[in-house]
Amino acid sequence: MTPLRRFAIVLLVLSLVLLAGACSGGDDDLAGVGDTIIKLSEVEALYEEDQPIDDGFRDTLFAKIALEALTQALASEFGATVDPAAVEEYFTQFQSSLAQSGVSPAELLGVENASLELVHFNAEVVALRDAALELLVVAPATVDRLFTDPLTMTRVCAKHILVETLEEAQAVQARLAAGEDFATVAGEVSLDTQSEGGDLGCTLAGDYVAEFAQAAAEAPLGEVTGPVESEFGFHLILVSERTTPTRIEYLANPSAVLSSAQATVIWGDWISAVLEAADIWVAEEYGTWTLDGIQAPGAETTTTTTTGG
Repeated sequence: MTPLRRFAIVLLVLSLVLLAGACSGGDDDLAGVGDTIIKLSEVEALYEEDQPIDDGFRDTLFAKIALEALTQALASEFGATVDPAAVEEYFTQFQSSLAQSGVSPAELLGVENASLELVHFNAEVVALRDAALELLVVAPATVDRLFTDPLTMTRVCAKHILVETLEEAQAVQARLAAGEDFATVAGEVSLDTQSEGGDLGCTLAGDYVAEFAQAAAEAPLGEVTGPVESEFGFHLILVSERTTPTRIEYLANPSAVLSSAQATVIWGDWISAVLEAADIWVAEEYGTWTLDGIQAPGAETTTTTTTGG
């Protein structure tokens, strides 16, 4: 998993996984994003003790650079800033978790030598994510993309029975056609032991694997559909409800429509676009900036560096 993808996922789940960071000696200019300079002391402040300059340090610096680039993009693209009160609210929540659990910042975050400043950094990250997503999910380009494929906006309430072979699926289909209860049969034979009676609840069709998604989006309501083959085996699917919002309905309450998976994609795509366009540099003695992370000095660069935007 590349540092960029790690950074995108970490921001959605509220925990920034950073490895070892800064080192000794002065307050060097480590990197720049546009006119903003990132200093060595800013990285050192994230830890209780000095850390060697290693891959972990470069991952930490990458995260600092990414957060600054996203903050600048939020302002330039949307004319928005992160509400300091939102940052402090998250910071207070994290501090409360520290007090209630009786653990250190390092234990809370799973980062060796983490300081309370790293907890605050996480609060900045989460508040930025909230502010950006609120605007991204209603941006015309995002809405156009979402509504291009009906599967991404169609919510289905479905049950399924998953078996290994076509012959097993046909045998199950015969039992259901003879009047046996779907949930009872699912409990007896389905390979999916996570869903009770095969009930998958209600979710966006696009969150399923392609074959299942297409079948769930087209299945007659209240009728068993299949067998449908996917990478997991053969499914018999029973859809009880299916809805697709209009654009007006979606824009009125995007959070009621979007799944966490879709939000992750929207957020991650924006991060990638921002970092690709950003004017970023890293001091030569600390490494070379690339979209996949900061390469150590002397290491072979495997991806194209940004040229500014």
